[in-house]
Amino acid sequence: MLQIEHGVAFPVTRSKYPFADMEPGDSILFTDKARANSARISAVRFVRLRQPEWVFVMRKVDGGWRMWRTT
Repeated sequence: MLQIEHGVAFPVTRSKYPFADMEPGDSILFTDKARANSARISAVRFVRLRQPEWVFVMRKVDGGWRMWRTT
């Protein structure tokens, strides 16, 4: 028989990218195209699952690709 337990903390998952810590106007520079693409996909998933009102934008800039949190 299974026992129901109350008050057990859910483990915090670690993210490869610091999206949860970003404020509007903050950005991250990626110098590697593959890593930039990975971050873009991760940001889409992060927004869909955790913060649907947030918006991230990625643009090609001198030195690589930069991702901003806009809202």
